Amino acid sequence: MNEPLIYDVAGLTAIIGDRLKSKETDKPSAWDKIVTVVEEDGGDSKNIELLLSKVRILRSVAGTGTVRGMLAHELSELDDKICEVISEQVDRALPRMDSPYHNLAIWSRSIRREQPVHLFTTNYDLLLEQALEESSAPYFDGFIGSRNAFFDLGAVEDEDLLPPRWTRLWKIHGSLNWRLNESAAVVRSDEKSNTRSYLIYPSHLKYDQSRKMPYLAMLDRLKAFLLKPSALLFICGYSFADEHINDVICRSLETNSTSHVFAFTYGQLDDAKYELARKCALSTPNLSMLAFDKAIIGRNVGEWQTDDIDALALPPNVLASDGATVSVKLGDFAALGSLLRGLAGPQEQANES
Repeated sequence: MNEPLIYDVAGLTAIIGDRLKSKETDKPSAWDKIVTVVEEDGGDSKNIELLLSKVRILRSVAGTGTVRGMLAHELSELDDKICEVISEQVDRALPRMDSPYHNLAIWSRSIRREQPVHLFTTNYDLLLEQALEESSAPYFDGFIGSRNAFFDLGAVEDEDLLPPRWTRLWKIHGSLNWRLNESAAVVRSDEKSNTRSYLIYPSHLKYDQSRKMPYLAMLDRLKAFLLKPSALLFICGYSFADEHINDVICRSLETNSTSHVFAFTYGQLDDAKYELARKCALSTPNLSMLAFDKAIIGRNVGEWQTDDIDALALPPNVLASDGATVSVKLGDFAALGSLLRGLAGPQEQANES
């Protein structure tokens, strides 16, 4: 019973493939065709975000005809089916109220702040929303209203006028409960009657201005945050696989030398999946990459070392040592959650007991 609550990109891709691939070898489905296209172009066919991006790239140039052996309507239908399966698979709830998500939410509300906490995520699920609400942590996500909350670009751009105790939640790649209504307005709704209304953005390509607006607004919030004096951004669970987000981060850090990003990565520094992350850290002095075994700080690579691990007042799952080597596991969201829970202070812990 060690299955994850929500699968990672590779796991999600496998599930979608099982659902959409053809059962007849001589009659490839639209899914089979797009997998072949991605592999022919040298891409990773186990990455659903890359596959969906390719679907949308081809759809944008197909017009009413055919491209790479795929019809325009075939690409549109495949886009809908992929988004439908993604939404189905990520529609999960946290089973307990002591999760790392809840620890993050409790930390976000723990003190009165002069500046608000900003949470940026590329996930489509509603786990952050659940944890914030169950922890009574007020937040603003760009939508106004209750029954069919609508996306308000003006409120997003003027979020500095909102109370600083409200956490800002920015879902860069969209959300499983974002929809386009009949008037082509972006709303937040649990209604699933129209599968074409899913607003999930694994790519930068959008078909119209309505779909594009939230994506660009969320990226703009990330850029605006990093351009603030002495901004600090802590990253966990992001492998730097989205080059558009990477560009916003690195260009903003180049512009604002007073800001800094600490990227906590899960596993070893030299893992192949962190190639783009290492590239960013090695070229950007105010971007530090902290893996389990090593770190890149100030463009310098080094292993973790300490003379007395027991003297460091950190949760036991953050640091580990076998006597010869030291591991720093902030890239494990559970470990980061434990650290944040401790930083929330004794009053918050007493309130929860």
